[in-house]
Amino acid sequence: MLERLARPWSRLWDGTAGVMDAIYRRLGRPGKLLQDFLNGSWLGHSLHPVVVDVVVGGSTAALLLQVLSWFGVADLRVAILWVLALTWLAGLSAIVSGLTDFKDTATGDERHVVGLHGLINNVATVILIGAFLALLAEADALGGWLIVAGFAVLSVGAFIGGHVVFKYGYMVNHNAFERARKAKEFTAVLPAGELAEATPTKVMLGTTALVVVRRGDLVFALKETCSHAGGPLAQGTVEGYTVVCPWHASAFRLSDGAVRHGPATTRQVAYRARINADQVEVQGPIS
Repeated sequence: MLERLARPWSRLWDGTAGVMDAIYRRLGRPGKLLQDFLNGSWLGHSLHPVVVDVVVGGSTAALLLQVLSWFGVADLRVAILWVLALTWLAGLSAIVSGLTDFKDTATGDERHVVGLHGLINNVATVILIGAFLALLAEADALGGWLIVAGFAVLSVGAFIGGHVVFKYGYMVNHNAFERARKAKEFTAVLPAGELAEATPTKVMLGTTALVVVRRGDLVFALKETCSHAGGPLAQGTVEGYTVVCPWHASAFRLSDGAVRHGPATTRQVAYRARINADQVEVQGPIS
């Protein structure tokens, strides 16, 4: 049902993602660092749900305080104002971080539903800002009902956010449920002559796909599926000692799979690799 509701707005979702992508491209290197921060690459998982927790908690607290005031508890006005201020400030943070994630969302129903989630939560944030301003102007009755309306709208948006995560695996580690094949001993995966310098090359270790990269006398091996959205790292590019995903430009350090640039937030599984005689061999994964 959510997919059907969101599809007619597809031009809005695609246009929004395009505008955000253009903004970050125009910002250049500073924009890339800002994107890393807002994606949560430094945090180890998405930043967006962290600030959303503050929004949901703050709006719940504001609603509780408002209900208590209706039941005769006195002198709660200042407390409600402070809680609302925190809530809508966190809401603005959630909007910015959410839009940053959104620009790299897959097209189709996933993008449509994520866009609907964002639109509804943006409306909720505006309503909560309105509640804050109404209380500030001592329009207590209006402010109280705006708190109720904002909480109700936010609850719908939060439900859709859960749907996006649980149905589409949005902004989760795409390698989390795929067990990487273990090799206790070094195992040959490719003739050394077939591994060109600085060229990501897909190999198979049993049923596990790896990407191997040669840099001079050194060889590196990572799990081939990008942790961000499942992109094929073997079709990416090598920049120095990092491999860059072709889908959304997530960059991973070859030596240990650490995230160098987002939107990925989770490291790639890494293996030890070497050239032995005329074979590329891997062992691991590295814990």
